[in-house]
Amino acid sequence: MKHEHTKIEANCEPADTLPALQDPEVFWNNLSVAAVDDAVLAQNHIISASRSHPAHAAFDMLRTRMLQALNEHGWSRVAVTAPTRGCGSSFVSANLAFALARLNSVRTVLLDLDLRAPSLDKTLGLTAHDTMADYLSGVIAPENFLVKAAPNLALALNDRPEENSAELFQTEMITSVLEELEETLCADVMLFDMPPALEFDDVLGFLPNVDAVLLVAGGGVSTAEELEKVERIFSGVKPILGVLLNKAEGPTAY
Repeated sequence: MKHEHTKIEANCEPADTLPALQDPEVFWNNLSVAAVDDAVLAQNHIISASRSHPAHAAFDMLRTRMLQALNEHGWSRVAVTAPTRGCGSSFVSANLAFALARLNSVRTVLLDLDLRAPSLDKTLGLTAHDTMADYLSGVIAPENFLVKAAPNLALALNDRPEENSAELFQTEMITSVLEELEETLCADVMLFDMPPALEFDDVLGFLPNVDAVLLVAGGGVSTAEELEKVERIFSGVKPILGVLLNKAEGPTAY
């Protein structure tokens, strides 16, 4: 069953008959707080957290342009992927998430959906305690799985690889889990850190659950042929918000 996601703003208003935990404010306040270490973030080049490196301005620009595009279309879900490994899609996902978190009015959720090689927990210097596969299968409730890195930034981390990720991404349960997550947190932006698009069919299978794709090209890594191949795969399926060149040369590059 193909799921076409459309954000409905009315869902963000808790009904009078709902339990208090379903009030987004209460849910966010009750999330466990992640012990984020600024020194570790800096060591792993998550520059948007401290804004100490001039390259943070590039992520601020990306944040603003992305929000404009999402607001224009009424979208909220963005998959971040690359043609192959080594392009830095996780680096981009994490920095973009922390850039968004500096906007107090924007609630952001970052999910590590590179199930074959999860890495966001290590990138952020955190310890994941549960498996993403169990959460996406409906085994774990969101309040027991997510952690809060900032008052308006929630993280869904993964503690182990999952070989059957492509099949998991195409189950109907994942659609319900993501809808519950978005509605419960009243999320303005959901970022999905995805595996490389040309490696397996994981990304293609997950696309019905997103609104658009942000493609990360690695300077000196990605070829024009690979980028064209990814664009052909996504053509007519989901729009590409843009192609971001990572690892470019220059004084503000990373």
